[in-house]
Amino acid sequence: MTTVKINLEERKKFKIPSIYQLPLELLGVVDFLKLGLNLQEVLNVSKGNGEKIIVIPGYASNDNYTVLLRKYLDHLGYKSQGWGLGYNHGDVPILLEQLNELIRNEFSKDNKKVILIGWSLGGYLAREVARDNQDKISKVVTFGSPVIGGPKYTSVVSRYNLGKYKSVDELENEIDLRYENPIQLPILSFYSKQDNIVSWQACIDPYSPNITHKEIESTHIGFLVHPEVYLNIAKFLQN
Repeated sequence: MTTVKINLEERKKFKIPSIYQLPLELLGVVDFLKLGLNLQEVLNVSKGNGEKIIVIPGYASNDNYTVLLRKYLDHLGYKSQGWGLGYNHGDVPILLEQLNELIRNEFSKDNKKVILIGWSLGGYLAREVARDNQDKISKVVTFGSPVIGGPKYTSVVSRYNLGKYKSVDELENEIDLRYENPIQLPILSFYSKQDNIVSWQACIDPYSPNITHKEIESTHIGFLVHPEVYLNIAKFLQN
């Protein structure tokens, strides 16, 4: 266990995207074009050895959104799969319970650790499942994930499904409390100052001892198709 010092005054300075910025996410097509232009470099990287990877989609999305990323991981020699839970409805306690069961079932098949990759809220869920199953997870990758405050520091907070929580402040407090049990596993965290949904400051984790942050010039949706994301994931998985 560790003692986490929370600086709420500092969080008041977070730059939170406006909901009116959402149309700018259409620029994600530019990130996709970058992938096409850099495809040879992206494909010509070190390969995996069949390690299992589960990719978790973001809020209000499903496994269809992560198909391209999973095909890339399969090309690299990993054995990837979606989470298989349908749309990410955002009710974190319920989703964590389901994901904990999924991870434990996967691990019980061959006693081999699983790699978790998550986009947006999916990244937060990946981290929290890893926090609860550090003996069954080897690495975690997140991109555009609000690991500080959850939906509080996003442009879609007014549309977020709080589930059992009475307010975003209550949810933020529970997120902070979970940091008392630190994630010791290697984590690669991508963030972008061009993100139109999640505050980039909310993606910075000052508490986990083995985390690496990587800034990418990308939209929120663009993380799923950005060549720098793909290249850095490939490198991280090899280390």
